[in-house]
Amino acid sequence: AKCFYKITVQDNGKGMNHEDIPNMLGRVLSGTKYGVRQTRGKFGLGSKMALIWSKQTTGLPISIRSAQPNQSFVSEYELDIDIEKNEPNIHKEAKVPNDDKWHGATLSVTIEGNWTTYRQYVLSYLRQLAIVTPYAQLRFRFITSAATTSSAKDIDILFRRRTDIMPALPSITKHHPTAAKENMLLIKDLLSQTREKNLVNFLHKEFTCINKDLSIRLIQELGYGFDTDMHPSEVTDKQATRIQQLLADARFDDPDGSCLSPAGEYNLRLGIMKELGPEWIASFCAPALACGGHPLIVEACVSL
Repeated sequence: AKCFYKITVQDNGKGMNHEDIPNMLGRVLSGTKYGVRQTRGKFGLGSKMALIWSKQTTGLPISIRSAQPNQSFVSEYELDIDIEKNEPNIHKEAKVPNDDKWHGATLSVTIEGNWTTYRQYVLSYLRQLAIVTPYAQLRFRFITSAATTSSAKDIDILFRRRTDIMPALPSITKHHPTAAKENMLLIKDLLSQTREKNLVNFLHKEFTCINKDLSIRLIQELGYGFDTDMHPSEVTDKQATRIQQLLADARFDDPDGSCLSPAGEYNLRLGIMKELGPEWIASFCAPALACGGHPLIVEACVSL
């Protein structure tokens, strides 16, 4: 027999702007161009995939309530996705009084699923999430029916917050030069969109880890057809390929990691101590580096 579940997720965050909600949750891969910085959780991709699964299994829309801090109203929507056109279908839109001065977001979706088979994976995921986010309090409830009497199958788990220390917010940064190694399109896009007036400033301002002196030396290495005063718009496709090859072959400093938001050794240790209670624990956080042009930081913990 098929089983259907209503899943509701709520937070006490900063909410969403009323007019932005349809596109944020009803259009796949929409949003602002964030630049180069860690964007985990910023595109709402998880909620969109849940909505698509709901559309495939039950055909029911997603319900959304959201309010921003000090906002006088709560935004309410019911919508789904037109998968072929990749655009939201709005079934209901309303603004209701925010008498409780609440802020955050609540999303509800009804899907077909198998809790018996996947229960262990859901609970394992939540526990792992609690480990890497000890600064957040998570509560999970599974209710088998709407009856007032609780069932033996009901679950209510609280992962308590252990610290108030939050990871630093990631900042926007420029591309690391090694990002151009396998991405000719990136070079062409930067050349066509840059506001810089010469190649020296183009390399210096559009990439990290290239100061002005290094930029001049790189242009000299490019050789015939290039000069420091050359306007980026004058670069031909063949010359753009030469720039890409040079950036791929040259060695550059690692990025500073400011575009990332690592959990940090302190939070990792706290999370593991809270959830696993080990007798022995060792943590490590490596300096930032670039892999394929993508900044990354390796964090690891071992416990016994």
